[in-house]
Amino acid sequence: MAQLTRRNFLIATGWIAAGATVLYKLGDRAIAVAPTIIFPDEGMAATWIQIRPDGSCLMYFPRMDMGQNANTGLAQIVAEELNISINDIEAVQPSTSEVPPLAVTAGSMSLTAFSRPTAIAAATLRENMRERAAKMLKLSSKDILDDTAGFRTTDGRMVNYADLVNLSAIYVEIDEESPHPNLYTFDTQRQKKQVGQPARPLGIKGIVTGAPLYSADVQMKDVLFGRAVRPPVHNAEIAAVDTTGVNTVPGFLKLVQEDKFIGVICKTPGSVNAAMSRLKVTWQVKQPINQKEIDRLVNVDKELADGNLENTFHEESHRSDANWKIDLRFDVQIQSHAAQEPRAAIARFNDEGSEHLLEIWTGTQDPWAMKRFAAMHTGLDEKAIVIYPQRMGGGFGGREHYEVEYDAVCLTAAIGRPVKVQWTRRDEFMAARNRPASAHRIRIATDDTGKLSDWWHAYISGHVIFARDRLPGWLLPVARLAGDDGVVRGANPAYAAPHQRVEYKDVDFPVDLGVWRSLNAAPSLFAIESAMDELALQLGEDPVKYKISQMKGELPRLKACLERVRDMAKRRPLPQSEGYGRGFACGIYEGRCFVAVSADVHVDREKEQITVEHMCCAQDVGMAVNPDQLSAQMESNMAWSVGMALLEQLEVGDDDIKSSNFDNYPIVRMAEMPSVDTAVIDQPAIPPAGAGEVALIAGPPAIANAIRRATGVRALKLPISFADIE
Repeated sequence: MAQLTRRNFLIATGWIAAGATVLYKLGDRAIAVAPTIIFPDEGMAATWIQIRPDGSCLMYFPRMDMGQNANTGLAQIVAEELNISINDIEAVQPSTSEVPPLAVTAGSMSLTAFSRPTAIAAATLRENMRERAAKMLKLSSKDILDDTAGFRTTDGRMVNYADLVNLSAIYVEIDEESPHPNLYTFDTQRQKKQVGQPARPLGIKGIVTGAPLYSADVQMKDVLFGRAVRPPVHNAEIAAVDTTGVNTVPGFLKLVQEDKFIGVICKTPGSVNAAMSRLKVTWQVKQPINQKEIDRLVNVDKELADGNLENTFHEESHRSDANWKIDLRFDVQIQSHAAQEPRAAIARFNDEGSEHLLEIWTGTQDPWAMKRFAAMHTGLDEKAIVIYPQRMGGGFGGREHYEVEYDAVCLTAAIGRPVKVQWTRRDEFMAARNRPASAHRIRIATDDTGKLSDWWHAYISGHVIFARDRLPGWLLPVARLAGDDGVVRGANPAYAAPHQRVEYKDVDFPVDLGVWRSLNAAPSLFAIESAMDELALQLGEDPVKYKISQMKGELPRLKACLERVRDMAKRRPLPQSEGYGRGFACGIYEGRCFVAVSADVHVDREKEQITVEHMCCAQDVGMAVNPDQLSAQMESNMAWSVGMALLEQLEVGDDDIKSSNFDNYPIVRMAEMPSVDTAVIDQPAIPPAGAGEVALIAGPPAIANAIRRATGVRALKLPISFADIE
């Protein structure tokens, strides 16, 4: 069996990913800080890609799958480099004991960070096989030519991969000093056979046939069932507990209470539900939880007037006394992750002498963070813990935390048998690390020709990456001094003005916050693109032409997206009757992904209803490894855009989260989903740049701009209701 080890591989090949895992020492105890962005070291060599004795290919997935199908794209790269079909690859989701630590699956970074290392790994294996073929046939490697699943010689002899391996292990190492082989994936002169072609997502059959893929599907002998009471916020304290009647529930086994944790263990899921219904917990919160408090915290106008915006993100010759043509405030709501699959986990402790003393099965974006946190929680060495990642029914930044896993570990430790914890839909909403509300004041001035002269964007947001409980309490203020990348994401405009200032303040909300799809890029782009659209209207300019004319000179890819989506929209004539409007918006995500969106809306005043009828999306993410999956991601982001623009808002009550299910937290349903046209702008010479959350940044402002055209009213807050535009 031939296999490629990853000994120091990603470092040797120059893989760079944003962020780092940091260990802060407290005495002899390490505090792990998620997310994991880590390179394997020399002591952590592990199998990654294998050619097996029968010539088939085994690939360990380096990404956690939650619907984005990034692993399918990486498998296409492996297939391209090895001259095989993606259908010839058997893919496995490895446990944390089978591969070195890998970066958290987040930030639309999977193809960006892993495409080149994957190509190098597969190409190195291919060339090693070529050398073996040359040695076996006593030829020069130059005389060994590529063929399907192997090679052929210049005189027509065939050598398959199966001919070149045997039952003994063959380790192929990356030579750090030597240049890597020619990468077929990135060879612009090569006619690609796998990369750039549509491919059916790996594992899709299991999804559509209901195969056991998720944590809740894991079956285990002697497993018990449990659940914990979820606090209204993670830093709440237990004030009182009423357990009357809990121990009378048939199947009830144990009540577990430790510090801020209280839960039950039962024989069946039904008895868990019954026991939980009898368990009454009163919580003490450190900060009043209500919408009034949130509104007070994001009062950008008051803070701006008082000079309390603490952080300057960007400044160029700012003037505060310009003659402002645009001076608008935009407010963006709190949103929950609202994943379709309520999460679950199973934990099991094993006897001393077992290879792993603690095993956890869970759907998580960051298995290695779960391993670190479980070690901190239990006092076990990390080597004694293994995480078995399962597929997720949605993550979106919400599954980076040790939460359902914590519940399962607490309960199994208390009873000495494996315990499965299945959250309810309400648990999901209570535990959500929500995208914060934000308030934006945008001021724009122009010269006499309509060219931008001054740009001033001031805003307040809750914390995102450095949200409460993301780091130890003593460390948070220190980390926040460096600035929260999630809060500033998307705030730098794509438009040129000689005088600019972007400033902000991030504050601690009374509800839990965290990473949410696109972080603060979608809220910032809603304000920016709405303001630019309003300026174009005031100047009597076509919004697409005007935006292109005001872009910074180095943005041809963004310009191309906007022009493409304008042409796409023209193919579908907009009804000329009252209440119809078409809007456009564009944006850049993380400086590497470019997108533009158009939206056609109908505002029916009799029914008091806003309907998004059609959307177009053009996206440039560099090389399109799998155009079908790119289109699918764009379509999903159009659904998210409708939700953000018109429907979704976390409802906050008095010291409680009122949103508890999809009846009081509406998301887009089929009847509300517009038809969608997509265009993937392929750039074969540019490495893949990611797509999972990109199009969301342009969808909501495109809808708002369309409503402005349909009604003459500028919507200034999200979600937009009919009452806002009467």
